[in-house]
Amino acid sequence: MLRRLEVERLAILDGLALEFGPGLNVLSGETGAGKSLLLDGLQLALGGRADPALIRQGERALRVAALFELQADSAAALRLEPLGIAPDDGCVLLAREVAREGRSTCRINGQLVSAAVLREAGAALVTLAGQGEHHRFALSSAQLDYLDGAPGAQSPRQRVAQAHAAWQRAVEARDGLGGDARERERRRDMLEFAVREIDGLGLAPDEDARLAARRQVLANAERLLGAARAGLEGLWEGEGAVRDRLGAVAGELAAAVRLDPGLAEVAALLEQAAAAVDEAARGLRRYAEAVPHDPAELAAVEGRWGQLQRLRRKYGETAAEVLEYGAQAAAELAALQAGEERGRALAAEAEARAAALAESCAELSAVRAAAAERLMAELGAELAELGMAGARLQVELTQRADGAAQALEAPDGRRHSAGERGWDTAAFLWSANAGEAPQPLGRVASGGELARLLLALHALRAEGVDVPTLVFDEVDAGVGGRAAAAVAARLQLLGARRQVLCVTHLAVIAAAADRHFLIEKTAAGERTLTGVRALAGEQRTAEVARMLDGNRGALSREHASEMLRRLARPAG
Repeated sequence: MLRRLEVERLAILDGLALEFGPGLNVLSGETGAGKSLLLDGLQLALGGRADPALIRQGERALRVAALFELQADSAAALRLEPLGIAPDDGCVLLAREVAREGRSTCRINGQLVSAAVLREAGAALVTLAGQGEHHRFALSSAQLDYLDGAPGAQSPRQRVAQAHAAWQRAVEARDGLGGDARERERRRDMLEFAVREIDGLGLAPDEDARLAARRQVLANAERLLGAARAGLEGLWEGEGAVRDRLGAVAGELAAAVRLDPGLAEVAALLEQAAAAVDEAARGLRRYAEAVPHDPAELAAVEGRWGQLQRLRRKYGETAAEVLEYGAQAAAELAALQAGEERGRALAAEAEARAAALAESCAELSAVRAAAAERLMAELGAELAELGMAGARLQVELTQRADGAAQALEAPDGRRHSAGERGWDTAAFLWSANAGEAPQPLGRVASGGELARLLLALHALRAEGVDVPTLVFDEVDAGVGGRAAAAVAARLQLLGARRQVLCVTHLAVIAAAADRHFLIEKTAAGERTLTGVRALAGEQRTAEVARMLDGNRGALSREHASEMLRRLARPAG
């Protein structure tokens, strides 16, 4: 249980230290005295949101600490074990400091921990039911959360959240391929045609140059043959051929050399010229004999040239460019085909994840339905304890079926839209009196009915989840008369089973408490402070009297004394 709460430099709370005890602990005081601030301090110690605005003016940081007494083998201690937290000499100390710049320092038993660990530890030690739940609990999401807090529901809900996250990732990966499917199909067809066309021609990188040269030779064979023959005729074979004239001149010079050796060099040049003419003539004869004159080859070359020209018009200026285009097209086609394979794999993955999510949702839905049945069966006794014997809560679970493309197929063949909480929507329907048709809770329940219903719901949950301390913040809102007495009796009964802290304005609840604390503001110079003191004897009688009718006169005190005697917990 919560043994001690210390609050320093939190707004008008400074240097407060409260010693709580077992049973029902009540905090009362005038409106604005600081009761809610005290619970803000407790929430901070339990890992609640840190707001630097709560720091007392002129101070750099606030500090809160909550000391819990805990047996090592208790259910709460077992819940703390996975966090690496064990009672130290029978105690667990949660402490927190919040600095003006927003930095928060959390400790458990003196060891630094994260705010998340502090929150988990706090949830294992305290259940806090605030007045804000009166409005929040009318929401379907809060009602679903309550069902999911039932024993055995947490794991299925976690599995749904995990399965939903996995499904979302698979869908995003599948849809992340991008582009229009028909456009991808058209592009693939075009690439396949280009690759087939280029590969089918079997081009070599320099084939266009070689083919152009061969085509030119074949197309001009007659002209080339004529030129070769004319050259041969002029150099060697015709009348007055160059070779003959060179021979005659060379003969004359040879004779002259004998007369003047100075002509030897010129004579040698003429011999070389004659040899060159001979070689040229032989070359022309070979060329003439080899000049192609094959119409079939020319037709084949022209056909090949036409094919190459068609490819060049579409894919590149040269054979090398055409081949480069083909290589790029093949690479893009391979990537596109790999993407399609990947797309099919991702689609199959998304489908498998959807089936797994549907299975998890169906499991969670069944667990929720069972929890709803138990709740409706057990709540009647709790409501009777609170003076609402004819009241009835009906829980309806429906599935969202909006026809979305990503809806999941349930085992019954219907399609439901699922989120991280599954595919259920909860509706708590309320009937305060026998014979009245249940209607949505938030629309028909009065403030007093809702307060008592919340008390009953938290009481049921407290029995199922062994949290040692229950905190109720003004659960008596909108409650009076016999309903207030019923709430007081239920709180007192809860206090007999575990520690209960309750902030209240009702005298009947204060009178039912095992310990009573008064929260009051005092002025210290120009500053305002809130103090807390435990009440007993005449002081407690006076405070209960004030809560009864606003004064502490003799008659009010007499009524308060009678109420205290009547509601005192029997000894033992």
